[in-house]
Amino acid sequence: MKKNFFLILGILLLTSCTKPKKKKPEINPENKLVNWARPGVQGQMSGAYLVYRNELSIPDTLMKAESPQANTTQIHESYITEDGLAGMREMKQIIIPPNADLVLEQGGLHVMLMNLKSDLSFDDTVHVTLTFSQAGEKNVHVPVKAPN
Repeated sequence: MKKNFFLILGILLLTSCTKPKKKKPEINPENKLVNWARPGVQGQMSGAYLVYRNELSIPDTLMKAESPQANTTQIHESYITEDGLAGMREMKQIIIPPNADLVLEQGGLHVMLMNLKSDLSFDDTVHVTLTFSQAGEKNVHVPVKAPN
């Protein structure tokens, strides 16, 4: 029952804001992460969105995400059921092809920050560690911004 409450709460949090216009994510010239996170309230949820480039010549697998600012951090996938209901589910692993982008965005794959340890306000920074099977740990500094 508690798990369902957090799932519904997360869906409401992510769908309560106006949806931004869909546009192709931008990657800066150094192929670094282009990212942002939603503001959030202590004890509640937030989402983090980013683009990561697998510069390896072999596939890599995103194994986990962690943040010291949330009690639980997971990679989630948003989806629509056959009945038209929105949902989210945890993704245990995501395979990124060689020289390809992993796009974590609203309405798709994203980092879910659950049970925040403190408020996330505009211009704060969220620290996320992504762990890959080949590239190892990648530390990301995600600025808290309003949705575009």
